[in-house]
Order: sequence, then C-alpha cells, then structure tokens
Amino acid sequence: MKNAILNYENIFYLDGQAISGVISVDGSYSINYGPINTIGYGYNKQVIADVPTAEFNINKYLLYNEPLLNYTGQKNNLEAPSFAGSINYNNKSIGFESGYLNSFGLSCSVGDIPQTSANIQVFGDIGSGYSAYGTRQTRYMTVPQVKDITITCSGSSSNRITSFDYSINCPKKPVYILQSTNNYIPYEVLSELPIEINVSFNLEVDDYAAKKLYEQLNNDTDSSFSLLIKGMVFEDQKLSVALNQDLDVGLGDLIVARQLVGVTIFSQSFNNFKLVTQEFSSNADDILSVKLNYKGYLN
Repeated sequence: MKNAILNYENIFYLDGQAISGVISVDGSYSINYGPINTIGYGYNKQVIADVPTAEFNINKYLLYNEPLLNYTGQKNNLEAPSFAGSINYNNKSIGFESGYLNSFGLSCSVGDIPQTSANIQVFGDIGSGYSAYGTRQTRYMTVPQVKDITITCSGSSSNRITSFDYSINCPKKPVYILQSTNNYIPYEVLSELPIEINVSFNLEVDDYAAKKLYEQLNNDTDSSFSLLIKGMVFEDQKLSVALNQDLDVGLGDLIVARQLVGVTIFSQSFNNFKLVTQEFSSNADDILSVKLNYKGYLN
C-alpha cells in the first residue's frame, strides 16, 4: 500500500542548505511543440518549437537573513549567479542544477508574520535525481514582531503604516550558441539591467497632505525610504546560584536561562525613487487611508 508524503516529510534545499519557514514550493516545466505541415499531405508530425522553460516558486516566512537576496545582481564577469535547489523526500528528490532568481518580493502587515516570495527560472534540466542536499542549517530563526519593524517614507513620522509590499524584478537573459553540444543549455546567462524595484506603503491618514499631480510633474522630485526588520534570537546563558539559596525549581532550570539578542534580518534603503501612484480610500466601515507606490531602478 502506498503512503502519501506529508508536509513534514519533505524539505527544500538551496545550494546545500535546508530552508526553514517554507509555506509552499511549486515547480513546473513546459515544452512547446509545433506542427510540421507539407504541401500535398498536411500535418506530418510535432517538433519542439522553442527551448523548454522551467520555473520554481517559493513562498516562505521571513525568519532569518533571506538567502535568495544574494542572487539579485551579477558576478564580476557580468554573468548572473546561479544556484541549485531541490525538494527531497524518502531518499528521492525533484530539483534543478542551474536556477536563476527572476523576482523577489516581501510583504508585511500589522498582525501577520512577514512573508517572502521568489520566482526562479531554470535553464537546464529539471526533474527527479537532481538534489541540492547539504548539511548546512539555519543558524537561527526568529519571528519578527510589530515593534521589530521600522519603516520610513513620506508621511510615516505622523501617520501610521499598516502594511507594505516590496519587490525586486531581476529577469535573466539566456544566450545560446550553435556550437554547444547541448543546445538546450545556454552558453551564458546575463542579468537584464537595470533592476526594477517597486515599493508600496499603506498609511492610516492623520495629517498626511496629498501631493499635487502637477507639482510632481514639474518638480520631478526624488523620494527616499528605508525598511528595517529585526528579530530577537534566544541565546543560552548560564546562571550562578548561591548554595544556601532555597529555590523551588528543578536543577535544569538553574543551569540555563534565555537572553534576548536583537539581530537584523532585513535592511534596505533607497534615495532615488519616484512616486508613481497615490491612492486614497475611504468607506463607512473604516478610516481614511492612502497607498503610496514608488518605483526605482538599480544597475
């Protein structure tokens, strides 16, 4: 009798590191076939019309330094950095050897744990037998609280930010050559620059003054913002207790205590961004709010 693979029985690995806090992982590939037609006969057969495409999508909680942020840019030789990934279960695996980060997103709102999402393009083979298994583990994990998240943007000093969304679009361009022994594998993969970054903030309005459209057009002013998410990590601390002290606790309680230590798990700041949309919302069941959307580019 076959048994189903439950969620705790499979692990996602990224370049030898087990990734924690994963909510979902979706992998797929597609092959585009086209017909060959001939005069006097019509349809003959199907052939592969394009290079096969494959991708992985990962959604996870932000519980530690985000490992995928290391793959947004390019290496010194201008090529995009690649990585391996796989879902491992019951001594089997479904994975890839040459993945490239196509986009990354971070979302956070009051009362929810920050979540990240990533879209990975795979250039090369994908399927069973490819494993990114390794013994590296996450050094620490923490659940950021509302007090651990600091955001600054226009109007944030006196108006309450209730949520924000942050995304990086860093598409890749594969380069194929005819001399390759395997024409399905690109000769090189380059980052398409500039990298586009979009940020949106939702504010509950107190004294926020809306910016006039024509003033924005005439002044062409730049905006700045910063995001800082910290977490609290537990570290073991030994306790010393006087021999004649009468405490109603077990011996194990006297050996180790827990001390909170703050660490930065996400930090981004930018200066040359444009306000692209400003959306106001008001209804009978809620308070007046505004959504600010910014866009910027990086080389």
